[in-house]
Amino acid sequence: MKLRAGALALLVACAALAACTPELDWRELSVPEGRFAVLLPGKAQREARTLNTAAGALTMTMYACSLKQGSMGVAYTDYPAAALAADHGRAQLDAARDALLRNIGGSVRSEEGIMVEGFPGRQVYAEGRAGARLKARFVAAGGRLYQIAYIGERDGLAMADIDMFLTSFKLLR
Repeated sequence: MKLRAGALALLVACAALAACTPELDWRELSVPEGRFAVLLPGKAQREARTLNTAAGALTMTMYACSLKQGSMGVAYTDYPAAALAADHGRAQLDAARDALLRNIGGSVRSEEGIMVEGFPGRQVYAEGRAGARLKARFVAAGGRLYQIAYIGERDGLAMADIDMFLTSFKLLR
């Protein structure tokens, strides 16, 4: 029985690895000033933009890579401590989710609360116009809001690749 369980675990692991797209060039991106690390399937480009929020004008810093199947990226925005502390960042999590949904003209297909290293967040799967797909995680960590997202075609990247990217996100101390 133990041999069967071990063989089954090995078979499942091999299937998961085979599901990942081999031509993707996975590499770890570590951003000390952003206090995070993540696996991306290509070289990331950095961009900063100003957001008009209920807490005022804030800077969002984003690291993203684009593939023919879609884009993957991590963005973070520092909020005044009181803005995220009031309701554990729920309002900001909602606002970030809604902004990405507007970008794809999408609607939520599933949403669940998650914890990332003890910090509250949520994971969202959505579909939008012209076959767009969004799978993202939003995390409120201290006074910082992180968005970890894939946006691409519904039949683009394998879900195993998207999930590997999303779950590779780690906070740096």
